[in-house]
Amino acid sequence: MKRLKYEKKADKLLELKSLEYVPDSIYQDEKMNQMFLQLKANICDLNPALVTKCITGTEQDFIMLMNRARDFVAENFAGLQAQDQRRLLEMFQQCVFGYYVLTPLIESKEVSDIKVLDYDHIVVKANGERYVANCRFFDQADYKSWFERILRIHRLGKSEESALGHCTDRKGVKDFYLRIDVQLSCVTSTEKNNIHIRKMPKTKLSWDYLKENHMLDDEMIAYLNDRIQSGYGFLISGRGGSGKSTLLNNMIDLIPFNQSILVSQESDELYSNEHPQIQFEHTMTVRRNEAVTEFTLEDELRLGLLQDIDNFIIGEIKGGEALYVFTTAMSTGARFFGTIHSNNAASSVTRLAQCARYISDYPMETLEEMLTVTPFVLIHMSHFSIDEILEIDGWDNKSKRLVFQEVFNKGVKQ
Repeated sequence: MKRLKYEKKADKLLELKSLEYVPDSIYQDEKMNQMFLQLKANICDLNPALVTKCITGTEQDFIMLMNRARDFVAENFAGLQAQDQRRLLEMFQQCVFGYYVLTPLIESKEVSDIKVLDYDHIVVKANGERYVANCRFFDQADYKSWFERILRIHRLGKSEESALGHCTDRKGVKDFYLRIDVQLSCVTSTEKNNIHIRKMPKTKLSWDYLKENHMLDDEMIAYLNDRIQSGYGFLISGRGGSGKSTLLNNMIDLIPFNQSILVSQESDELYSNEHPQIQFEHTMTVRRNEAVTEFTLEDELRLGLLQDIDNFIIGEIKGGEALYVFTTAMSTGARFFGTIHSNNAASSVTRLAQCARYISDYPMETLEEMLTVTPFVLIHMSHFSIDEILEIDGWDNKSKRLVFQEVFNKGVKQ
């Protein structure tokens, strides 16, 4: 047999073993679980219509259901200490109106992403690493009923035309905004309902925190300040969870307060409590009977061109809305900030042009050359860290390619 001719690239043996994340959960107490399941069975499972009414109803409906639960606990667990009674009612409230067994993961500052793939299969990303979480729903029926309550709470559909849905929970959790994506069992190959929750801190991570966690340093912050004040646009690239939105969210507050900003995004990840001239918009789908109306990023950007906007910001560029990055720079002089998925800084421009071609017949070269009209910075990130910074430095007519100036490359010693 002939020998393979190749150079070994991996520096360690393949290890197919999951890391385990163990949350400090009230649902890990076996004694409390037994009492909780009795409470849930008698108040929730026997009165599904009442629970539905309370979820979609008024505060009085919520109080009525909690009073029923409180009465059941008092009558059936009379010897229980007051502290444990409060814990039991907290478990009940989390189950009916909140995130149930996911609550400790939601509250953890380490966890950024939570995925439920089945009642006993929950995975998370914590501190940039992926884990299998040591928590679960009690059984398939328990997960299904909670999943359907989440759909009702956030007004997400249960029919096949709503098989893929998303929303943002801005009020349900004290310290985080939650972007929630759901995939109904009819669209998953496992025939299980899936849910993904991305957490965004309500209080922005400070520049000091980003420095301490090695996203960037003082010199980079000074560079960003200088280029923002000098009118540069920014395209931040990387994989999902690389820190793109976190960096862009902080950069928003560096834009001069006498400039207007339109932020368009699918989910409410970007926000500001500082800048006085920002309007935030998100996409939405309106279904009435058989009529479906979509309000897309393209629609919002098109309307924004009729307004007095100095800065257009797109939360995540992945479709035809990319065309407005090019044409707006050419026609109005307004600048763009945005994020996009790509493998490196230079290829982010190619990816941007590919997206623009979804709704246009501009040649790739024409689109890329348009970006030389206004000054532009390309930042690439991975693992919550800036890896590369390029500036667009002109157009080479001979090679029909953009010319880049390298500002920073993590892999190259300075």
